[in-house]
Amino acid sequence: MESNNITIRDPIYFYGARIAYTNTTSLPDFGIAIQPQRSGNPQAVVPSVPVAINYDSSFIISNLTTTTLGANSTYTSGSIDYLNKRGAGLFIRSDQPVQIEIQESYDGSAFARTSVYYLGEGPGSTFHGYILFPLSSRYWRVLITNIGYSSQTTFRVDRIEKYDVQSVQISHNLAIVERTTTALGANASYTSRTYILQNLESVNFYAFADQAGTIYVDVSFDASTWRVLKSYQVNANTTVSDIISPVGRYMRLRYVNGSTAQSTFEFCISVRNKI
Repeated sequence: MESNNITIRDPIYFYGARIAYTNTTSLPDFGIAIQPQRSGNPQAVVPSVPVAINYDSSFIISNLTTTTLGANSTYTSGSIDYLNKRGAGLFIRSDQPVQIEIQESYDGSAFARTSVYYLGEGPGSTFHGYILFPLSSRYWRVLITNIGYSSQTTFRVDRIEKYDVQSVQISHNLAIVERTTTALGANASYTSRTYILQNLESVNFYAFADQAGTIYVDVSFDASTWRVLKSYQVNANTTVSDIISPVGRYMRLRYVNGSTAQSTFEFCISVRNKI
């Protein structure tokens, strides 16, 4: 190979690389895609004749949906057959935080939840996220819920077909899923969404108000009967924050204002996915 002149034209990203290769009698054993050069011009390539060498066909991306969701609405994919494949994945783009529920089935008909994740960078912020996860059944589907308080203007879900996923990978390990700045009246309260604690490492919050109030952490096993796990006293013009370890199956946070109406209020909740 000492006499061959190989020039990399572009950075190598998956199968999008281009190479000018001067030896016409053999091909280099590179695990990338190449294109043979035009004679007489060492910088020209033939764009219509790609040659793939050691191309990883186990990694295929296809679109599932680009239809935006209203607040609290859910997208449910069809049943996806992953026979002879060990793992799958999703690329997600959204401008509202989302809850992602993976369901699996042995017959493509009766599905049960196997995992739940959260992605987000705060309501109204456009973000990209991805999840790669192992599979234990032949069929799977995904349910994605817009947990923001507004309709999406940006939403795209792409499916990753992967033969071998050794472990779960997820971007946005810390997802900001809820935030309010609407001041509360005297003795009024704000109740967060209900969060599924499966695959969550922690639930985090911070709160600030110009009037005294109380934060309650509620837990439940059925999302119906709630018990107070702990509470926090919030003094006027003081920020309170904490990191809460998951207990039970479901969790929510409540902020109860005191006897004086607020002029300033901020309550932000984030969750940390397990990876």
